[in-house]
Amino acid sequence: MTSEQPKTVKRRNTVQKKLVIDALKRLNCHASAGMILKELQKTHPEIGRATVFRVLSAMADDGELQRLKFTDDDDRFDVSLHPHSHIICRCCGKVDDVCFDQNPDLKNHVSDSAGFKVEEITIEFKGLCSSCRNKADAN
Repeated sequence: MTSEQPKTVKRRNTVQKKLVIDALKRLNCHASAGMILKELQKTHPEIGRATVFRVLSAMADDGELQRLKFTDDDDRFDVSLHPHSHIICRCCGKVDDVCFDQNPDLKNHVSDSAGFKVEEITIEFKGLCSSCRNKADAN
């Protein structure tokens, strides 16, 4: 009797995948699938919504992208895989990276006080980006 190890599936690098990742990098804004689709259809109208969603989901599942789930918003995707937080403009929805030193004892403190084993920390900041703040100040 032999025990088989689960096979890891190596996904192909398709033309659609390259187009999607290039659009995500070009937009440089933690884009949603809808934003990427709109960008792609400017030059590739044959690309469909399902293709963009499928490519992004597969890449997130494979650890090639971060899937960002913000409250009351479509999933966004981030090409940066290092641990970091995000700030979201409550007016226009712009998302930027926020890098700061988290207290290394935070996981232990929360684990001890809540009785959970903390596996991941996600911190989301909300506010107004400079463009929206300037518009608000002008009015």
